[in-house]
Amino acid sequence: MAGVFVGALDTSIISPAVPLIARSFHITLGWLAWALTTYTVAYVASTVLAGAAGDRYGRRLLFRWGVVAFGIASLTAALSQSFALFLLARAVQGLGAGAVYPNAQAEGVRFFPPERRGLALGIFGAVFGLASMVGPIVGGALAQYFGWPFIFLVNIPIAATVLLLSLRAPESPRTNRTPPDFLAGTVFAVFLATVLLTLEVGGPVRWLIGLVAAAALALFVVRERRPRGASFLDPRAFSGVQGAALVAGAAVIGMDMSAAVFVPTLAQQSLHFSTLGSGVSLLPAALSAAVLAGVGGVLTDRRGARIVLQVGLLFALVGGVLLAPPGMTLWRFIFAMLAFGVGTAFTMGAPLNRIALALHSDEQAGEALAAVAVFRSVGLAAGPILLTLAMAFHGFEGMFLTVAAVSLFGLLAFLLVPDSKAHASAQSAA
Repeated sequence: MAGVFVGALDTSIISPAVPLIARSFHITLGWLAWALTTYTVAYVASTVLAGAAGDRYGRRLLFRWGVVAFGIASLTAALSQSFALFLLARAVQGLGAGAVYPNAQAEGVRFFPPERRGLALGIFGAVFGLASMVGPIVGGALAQYFGWPFIFLVNIPIAATVLLLSLRAPESPRTNRTPPDFLAGTVFAVFLATVLLTLEVGGPVRWLIGLVAAAALALFVVRERRPRGASFLDPRAFSGVQGAALVAGAAVIGMDMSAAVFVPTLAQQSLHFSTLGSGVSLLPAALSAAVLAGVGGVLTDRRGARIVLQVGLLFALVGGVLLAPPGMTLWRFIFAMLAFGVGTAFTMGAPLNRIALALHSDEQAGEALAAVAVFRSVGLAAGPILLTLAMAFHGFEGMFLTVAAVSLFGLLAFLLVPDSKAHASAQSAA
């Protein structure tokens, strides 16, 4: 859980320092959004590859390597003198976090009986959600009083402690399954990054990058259709209308999560909060997410995953609607944060992961959790780019109305996904 916490922390810890980092590197807000997107794109590729590799070679081993890479990259990000080096460090951070998250979850879930795995996933979801929400508070304090590099330096002692604690962890079981295609995973990451980059640039460069994206997609499809070897993503569990709806819903959840990065900037501009105050402004969301994440896990066990996901997306929709209108007031902002917190608690962790686990065998637990994390991370990677584009057209109103719209789309998409509880019952009857 400590490893999951530090990896999740860096998805949001930079949010209060966004204006400071942009001024430091002399770049726009749109380009700085790539600090999150680069992290997430690397995380996407690493999560699937490291999750399946952990099933084969031992989850503890992959977990440790992920922690080491994350710590080294954090030091590099803090000392970066150029934006290019900063982005490279963020990419390596994403690679490390991608190795940590699925292996930590798969190993933790193993110690719970099947009927209590919703609770286990809820606990991990609480840790991830709490880190994502607390990150801006920590980042705001460090950036205001010590400077933005310290939001990365703080990772180093945490990573060192996690690494030392992992030495006492028991050896994890291994399987003889073939690991997924490394080249396909890399090409998938290139495709995702280049597609998003075409939204940011213009002129002839956009066409050139578009050609690279098309070539990457073609190569990815060729690799995935090979008759031999393991694919990057197992398409069988996610095929058809139901699978497409699950993929779309997971991406929406990721996009909703990415909106939290821009909330401190909204608080600074609309409510005139300080850098620290803008980070603290996410505290209502953090508290509601932490308190209710376990409830989301229990409700998943009792009522099924689908209804929990839909309630969470409904609250995310309400949060977006509350933040969109101009003339922001403190109480409206607080109610929006509470709504986002409930949305995070009911969409992160247990419900989505429970559906993914129901579609895979027990020995594919790492791969199942990694795959659904990829779909969610696609939304998390695309979110900052798409939301800053919406902001360019119509300010924060356009940005958060987009959040509301995609939340409604996700709520409807999950109507097409079979409930995990019904799936489990059908298996028992068979």
